[in-house]
Amino acid sequence: MTRDIQFVILSVSEGSMFTRLFNQSYHSQRGVKHSLLFEGISLVRHRDGRYTAGMGARKAIAIIGGGAAGFFSAINAAQLAKNKGLSVDIRILEASGQVLKKVKISGGGRCNVTHHCFDVKTFCQNYPRGSRELLSPMQKFQAQDTVEWFKQAGVRLVAEADGRMFPDTNSSQTIIDCYLDLVKQFQIQLMTNSAVTAIEVLSPHQLKLKIRGKDSFTADAVLVATGSSPAGYRLAESLGHTITELAPSLFSFKIKDPLIAGLQGLSFSDATLKLTLPGKKTFKQTGPLLITHWGLSGPAILKLSAWAAREMKHAHYNGTLTVNWMGSEKSSDVENRLKLMKEENSKSYLKNVYPENLPKRFWLNLLDKLSIDRDKQWAKISNKDISKICHGLVATQLNILGQNRYKDEFVECGGVTLSEVDFKTMQSKVCPGLYFAGELLDVDGITGGFNFQHAWTTGWVAAQHMVSPPTPH
Repeated sequence: MTRDIQFVILSVSEGSMFTRLFNQSYHSQRGVKHSLLFEGISLVRHRDGRYTAGMGARKAIAIIGGGAAGFFSAINAAQLAKNKGLSVDIRILEASGQVLKKVKISGGGRCNVTHHCFDVKTFCQNYPRGSRELLSPMQKFQAQDTVEWFKQAGVRLVAEADGRMFPDTNSSQTIIDCYLDLVKQFQIQLMTNSAVTAIEVLSPHQLKLKIRGKDSFTADAVLVATGSSPAGYRLAESLGHTITELAPSLFSFKIKDPLIAGLQGLSFSDATLKLTLPGKKTFKQTGPLLITHWGLSGPAILKLSAWAAREMKHAHYNGTLTVNWMGSEKSSDVENRLKLMKEENSKSYLKNVYPENLPKRFWLNLLDKLSIDRDKQWAKISNKDISKICHGLVATQLNILGQNRYKDEFVECGGVTLSEVDFKTMQSKVCPGLYFAGELLDVDGITGGFNFQHAWTTGWVAAQHMVSPPTPH
């Protein structure tokens, strides 16, 4: 008998596998084995009429971007494929000639891999954008899993007092060497100087990558992990995605004021900051503070810049910063401390006796700014002067003149609109077979290892689903 049947053919082209609907008239006779050979793949017909590919089909996975998220996803995809006995062709395509650049310079060359906080809900509160969306993927792969993953890879991570975690070698090269060794071990193709200029959708789960100066490559799954590179945003937009407003995050403030002039390098272990922008919108943050050549930096400033990233951009990076150099101490408590200091050190000069948490050079600059004679004895200081000093310590107002991206800023606020991505798989809701991971998404965290953890988590989740064959419709 002759009958028309509709089935899915798995076709291999340039090392890739994809599904497409195919109508064929199939002639069946008793005793004839119901199988076909199509483009080198054995197709076996089941009793329910379905056709499936036999072993030997090789899945092609392209990773665009040779950074943190790209490498981690490629390695995990290769590990999973090996564990499942699947054949995969994984390629990392990096536009430049150097990979893992941000890994190399992060944490002052030490690589702040993650943060020592293993409660997912608490951890996700450190993302000004994307905290809600990250809850699902973080439940699958969080900071504790990162620590264990690196341990299995031969890298021990250690936590510092503030929760930041680094390799025990205190060198980012340890992480880079780990990744490069695994890429070699799993025979992942690392293609540098391979800028992807366009992605063409041939069919669902079959994407053709055009590479500048090289042959095109067709993949079943494509992960875009290009960080804050404009090229990545363009690729996402070309496939139907929208990009939210972009703005720098994690940057220091440009400030010129006599109080901090000449004090570059001085740090305060705990300071309280309040940022006031035009329109009276305020942001508050606490933490270590560092005086630099150009103004202020340190964890407290970087966290403040992350939470206020878009608002500061709209304000053209102008605003008022109110600093409590005494940490969380209230004005009344500081004033009482100063009065007690006067009582106990009446014959001492102001220049020699000051609050123990303050650097002496800062104290002298403060006295000069307030026009209080540093060579005056404490006994001769009036209550009015004490109030002036107190106000200078707990409520210094500094004008912000701009932002400085030198060394500090590693993160871009903004990216692929989160509602267009399935965070259970990291697959695009717009283009089947397209995945995203890392900074390209509209997700960014504060300083302390949170942005790398976002890269590891989304890269890991994407890897699990890129390896699994697409479900035919």
